[in-house]
Amino acid sequence: MAVVALGCARVPTSLQPGVSGSIGLPHRGVLKDGRELARAGDGYQFLRDNGRRSATPRFATSLERAAKSVHDARPGATLTIGDLSAPAGGGPALPHLSHRSGRDADLLLYLTTLEGAPVTSPGFVRIGPDGLGEKDGKFYRLDVEREWLLLRALLTDDAARVQWIFVHDDLKAMLLEWARARGEPTDLVWRAVQVMAQPKPGGLHDDHVHVRTACDSNEIVSGCEPFGPSRPWLTIPPFSAGDSDQELALALLAPVGGSVAVTDAR
Repeated sequence: MAVVALGCARVPTSLQPGVSGSIGLPHRGVLKDGRELARAGDGYQFLRDNGRRSATPRFATSLERAAKSVHDARPGATLTIGDLSAPAGGGPALPHLSHRSGRDADLLLYLTTLEGAPVTSPGFVRIGPDGLGEKDGKFYRLDVEREWLLLRALLTDDAARVQWIFVHDDLKAMLLEWARARGEPTDLVWRAVQVMAQPKPGGLHDDHVHVRTACDSNEIVSGCEPFGPSRPWLTIPPFSAGDSDQELALALLAPVGGSVAVTDAR
């Protein structure tokens, strides 16, 4: 029974000292012992300094790795990150409905000038179905190439465990068209089709992509609650330690498939 309580914990307590990491659900949970990203790093920078730069250590490293891979492949642009999660605690993280447990990341779009020169994002720029957007009197174009490189890096990173990429349907169509036109592997495009979705409710997501990572096995044992559809390519990896309590916890708490309505995206 103690194992069940551990897996369903919403907050760490003196009776559950081993509870850490992403605890609970993305929209009703907390982050304990997460990893805070630097304000800027190889290929990325944060939009603002509001204390929301933390994620589970695994997910934080995957975000860094993806940003660096885009920078290395196509130098000249920087990924701007909006919000991750607060380093500790939980509760509302307005305007978000989630971002409470270190499993969510708002990544602003890569942009260029109308002539195609890469620019640092001035903030959340809403992109229309023509791939163009405007902010403060200046016009921008979605950098489809770099945006796809970022999503490809995350989707092919086993540690990222991408469960959702919340994004507007128009942006999804542009990115998939780009991937197919360049002969990306069919299984990769299929993954992108499955995880990219415009949430309802949760905001249009026409000015950023919201990436959510799924729990892994060790995180489940430590208090991370699986939520949402299971993905066939996201198998639960072995525990780093395999005592009987952990095995029982996995059997009790691992996702069993199916899907749920997307209601907590932003």
